[in-house]
Amino acid sequence: MQASIPDLTLVLQSPLTYFWASFGALMGSFFNVCIYRIPRKIFWQSSRSMCPHCGTAIPFWHNIPLLSWLILRGRAACCQGRISVQYPLVELGTALLFASVYWCFPFIQRWDGQLLVDSSEVLRFGHALVFTSLLLICSVIDLEHQIIPDVLSLPMIAATPLVIYLHPDLDWKSGLLGVLLGGGVFYAIAWIYYLIRKESGLGMGDVKLLAAIGGWLGYQSILTTVFWASILGSLVGIGVIILSKRFDMKTRIPFGPFLSIAAIAYLLFGESLASIIIAF
Repeated sequence: MQASIPDLTLVLQSPLTYFWASFGALMGSFFNVCIYRIPRKIFWQSSRSMCPHCGTAIPFWHNIPLLSWLILRGRAACCQGRISVQYPLVELGTALLFASVYWCFPFIQRWDGQLLVDSSEVLRFGHALVFTSLLLICSVIDLEHQIIPDVLSLPMIAATPLVIYLHPDLDWKSGLLGVLLGGGVFYAIAWIYYLIRKESGLGMGDVKLLAAIGGWLGYQSILTTVFWASILGSLVGIGVIILSKRFDMKTRIPFGPFLSIAAIAYLLFGESLASIIIAF
C-alpha cells in the first residue's frame, strides 16, 4: 500500500498539481462547513453558508476559498465579525493534501505519447483521498471541541468491508483484524488508565478512530500509527507545558489529530516509518 515518491520538479511543472490543489481548496471550504456544523448538530439546518456571528447568508463571492478571507481581511462583510484563521488554513491544508495524494498515487500516466489511466491506482487514490479528508475533518473538530463525532468514526468502521472489497492491496484478514486490534488496543489502554487513576485518560472517540484507521489501512498500520502518534503527542505536550510555564498533569490535549497525522504518514510512507521503529 506504500505510495511512490514523486519528482518535485515534475510536480511543480504539471498542471495536474494546480488542478488538484484548486479542487482541494474548494473541498476545504465544504470541510469547514462540516467542521462547524457537525459538532453543533446543525449540518442539515441550511443549504447556504451563514455568518456565524449574525446569521446572514454569505454570497458565493464572499465564499471563494482562500481569496475571500484575504480580501475581507479576516472579517465578515455583513457585520465585521472576526472570521477565524481556521477557515483559510483548512482550505490551504486541503489543497496541499489533495495535490500530495494525487502525486503519491498518480493514476494518469503518459506512454507512447498517450495518456493512460491505471484503474488500480485510481482505487488507491480514491481510498487515500476519502480517508485523509475524513481524518482532516475529525482532527480539526477534535482540536476545537475535544470530541471525534460518532457520525464520522462509526461510518468509517462500517465501511471497512467496502474498502476491503474495492482496494487492490487490502485483504479481509488485514482489514478486519485492523478494526479489532485498533479498537481493542486503545480500549484496553483506556480501561487500564481508568483503573489506575480513576479518571478517563483516552476518549472513546480515539478508540473508534483507531479502529477505523486499522480497518482502512490494515492491522499492520496499528503499531506504527500508535508509536508515531505517541511521539508527536508527547513532543507537543512538552511544548505546551514549556510555553504555559506550568506543569499540569490534567492538561487535556486531543489525541485524534496525532493519530490522524501518523495514519496519513503511514499511508504515504509506511515502510520508512516502520523501519525506524525496527531500528530502535
